[in-house]
Amino acid sequence: MNAAPARVTRAAMAAATVLAASLGVVALGATPAAAGTKDSYTVTKSSSSFDGGCVAEATVTYWPGSDTAAITTTVRNPYLFAACRVNTSLFVQGTSTQWNSAVHFTMACAIGDTTCSSTQTRSGTYNNATPSLTAHVDSVNDALAAMGMPRSYDRKTAVEGISIEFSKAY
Repeated sequence: MNAAPARVTRAAMAAATVLAASLGVVALGATPAAAGTKDSYTVTKSSSSFDGGCVAEATVTYWPGSDTAAITTTVRNPYLFAACRVNTSLFVQGTSTQWNSAVHFTMACAIGDTTCSSTQTRSGTYNNATPSLTAHVDSVNDALAAMGMPRSYDRKTAVEGISIEFSKAY
C-alpha cells in the first residue's frame, strides 16, 4: 500500500476534526450548535465597588463582521486625593473559546484635583479588535480548503456573545 494516500486521509480526518470542534460539532455527523447570526452584540456593566470605591460603568457594542468594537466607559471618583483608573476589557465568546479583544482606558481625577473632573466619560472605536479571532477563522477556512470545501466560515458565525470586565489600570 502506498503511504501517500494514508497521509492524505489522516490529514483530511485531522482537518475535519479541527473543523468540527471549531463549529461546535460533538462528533462527525452530529448537528452543530447554533452558530452566531447577529450583526452586533451590546453589553452594559457597572461596578460600584471597583478599586475600593470607584464607580465604573461601560457599554460596549461589537460588530463581528468587521471586528470592530465601540466602548464607552464612565468613571466616578469618590476620593479626595487619589485618581480612579480603569481598563474596560472586552471578551468575545464562541462555542468553546473566548478571545481577548480591545482594552479601553478611562481615568477620573481626585475630587481635590482642579485639573480635571472626578467624573470622566471616554469613548473609543477599535478596528481589528480581536486578532486571535481572525486567526481562528483563517485556520478553520484553511481546514475547509484542505478538504476541497469553500472557505465559508466567518467571524459572524464564530461569535456567540461578548462580555466585559473592569481592572485597575496603572
